[in-house]
Amino acid sequence: MTAGASRLLELMDKAGDVAPDARSALLRELADVFLTGPDRFSAAERAHFDAILTILTREASPALRREIAERLADTPAAPKGVVLALARDEINVAEPVLRRSQALGEQELLDLLREGGPGHWKAAARRRDLSEAVCEFLTETNDEDTLVTLAKNQSARFSMRAIHTLIHEARRRQALQAPLTGRHDLPPQLLTQLYFFVSTHLKKEILARTEFLDPSLVEVAVTANRRRILEQAMREAEAQHSDAKRFIADKIRAGAVDEALLKALIAEKQYTEFLFAFAWLAGVDMAAAQTILKDRTFESLAVVCRAIGVERQTFAKIVFNLKRDNHSKAMALRILDIYIKVPVEAADRIMRFWRMRTKEGRNAAFTNFADEDDSAQNSGARAQHL
Repeated sequence: MTAGASRLLELMDKAGDVAPDARSALLRELADVFLTGPDRFSAAERAHFDAILTILTREASPALRREIAERLADTPAAPKGVVLALARDEINVAEPVLRRSQALGEQELLDLLREGGPGHWKAAARRRDLSEAVCEFLTETNDEDTLVTLAKNQSARFSMRAIHTLIHEARRRQALQAPLTGRHDLPPQLLTQLYFFVSTHLKKEILARTEFLDPSLVEVAVTANRRRILEQAMREAEAQHSDAKRFIADKIRAGAVDEALLKALIAEKQYTEFLFAFAWLAGVDMAAAQTILKDRTFESLAVVCRAIGVERQTFAKIVFNLKRDNHSKAMALRILDIYIKVPVEAADRIMRFWRMRTKEGRNAAFTNFADEDDSAQNSGARAQHL
């Protein structure tokens, strides 16, 4: 038996006889002996140590429990029993273990978090290399401090479900917007969603990321978007005997989808045809087109019109046909001034993101996330919401 193991057993033998006021010193000495070389001890010796240390820790003051937690948090071979006990403790004690201890496996961590509360969730959200399962649990807690901490954790591994939850929450939690914008593992199609509701400063940060998009891949996405629009129009026209779908399919095949057609369709309130034609000209998918047209700030529409070369008069006609109330009318008047201030180059950069929303665009350039479900709702139902 080594000297260290002998000393450990000696201290264990004394544990039951030590007076309460001396147990703190014994606890520290036991920790010292173990931490100088945990690999020196047999499995049986480690089990004995774990049992005694757990008992002594439970009887220690909060300050001493925190001290022991700090020391064990950086030891992957730390005894499991005492680590779990510390992790279940009040947050001031549990924090270093939840944040750093590699002795905790994924399932153990999940079990602890289900028992814990906001303080425990936030501490765990700071761990390095968080697994997808733990991230999903944390995103479902609905605790803002936890969500923001998790979004700032650049080493966390997010599933598509978790990242969608964060982006959904970012619409109503401004504190989430900057951390999510700063994540470089966020695919362009998800940055696109952020772009619609973040501040001007964050919009600029998102635009800076367009420099990493290969223009040829954007063109692949545009071609795929337009092919899908034509296929959808033809399919729905045949299935529903829809004159609207057949009309736009014929226009697309004839190469007659242009600015003049947009003006005519919006003036006649042919919203279904307008939606298809607008998406075709913009080179975006139908979901993106609907999102752009539903943006009642009209900023998104201004960007598209500048990018595809639509004249200000046509832009104005579209805006005033889409407005719903007096508030929208006032907003429309203001946006007409904004339209001419949108640089074409900036509009082109934004369009790169919007055009990469499709499955084809994602597959061409970004494969690190699972494909989103691109199944679209019935386009006629969409048109009713324009």
